[in-house]
Amino acid sequence: MFKNLLFLLIILLLGGCSSPKKIIIPDSPAAAPLITGSVVNPSALEKGGTLVLSSFQPGTGAAADDDTDRMSLMMIKGIKDTLTEENTHFTIFTDEQKDSDFYLDGRIENYERKGNIAHLIIDGEIEFSETGEKVILFQTSAVIDLKTQNLKTVAYQIGVGIAHFIGRGSS
Repeated sequence: MFKNLLFLLIILLLGGCSSPKKIIIPDSPAAAPLITGSVVNPSALEKGGTLVLSSFQPGTGAAADDDTDRMSLMMIKGIKDTLTEENTHFTIFTDEQKDSDFYLDGRIENYERKGNIAHLIIDGEIEFSETGEKVILFQTSAVIDLKTQNLKTVAYQIGVGIAHFIGRGSS
């Protein structure tokens, strides 16, 4: 009996240690996700200027639906709120009709829901408005447990993370 129990315990421990771990973003506005990318032209960011934030468009793996629209709006809100608070060298506009020095072009590349789990991949860049030359490139992904996390809150956190990434490049 003791051998069987010990064997079962070892199997459970090994199974738990070898399973892939998913990164879950806590449902807290202060918990910004990791954003990766590169600053292609740091001197342009240091100079600053006007930056237009436009909505994140659905990419090949995301439907153009209410969920992606809500996520897009919350990411833009997170970016705008954070860049404004951090006093970066940018004046932020969300109206695409305004003349600007820089333009944020972002995409929700993938948004998949399976039961209570959603997988989200965001890709984007900031470019010069006149030339289209890339200044900054970024990407992130998140696995969201919809039982414990709010999709709009996670999207806002992603926006905050993108803003922190932009802010690091411009300081």
